[in-house]
Amino acid sequence: MGLPRRAGDPAELRKSLKPLLEKRRRARINESLSQLKGLILSLLGRESSHFSKLEKADILEMTVRFLQELPASSCPTAAPSE
Repeated sequence: MGLPRRAGDPAELRKSLKPLLEKRRRARINESLSQLKGLILSLLGRESSHFSKLEKADILEMTVRFLQELPASSCPTAAPSE
């Protein structure tokens, strides 16, 4: 049996904060996906009420497809570095 850890032990602190940090990370991802869904549906001229149950993968695939189909002239190109 090991020795009891001190309350200020960094490993214990990390262990107790991990679920909270993961919850915040997932909330940020979900919020961004929600915003992306609204943007992509409006750009495609589709009503979001018909697409209320889109999966996260569907939203990302629609966005990738939309960006791939943009004319090359509307995408800024990176200037070559010297």
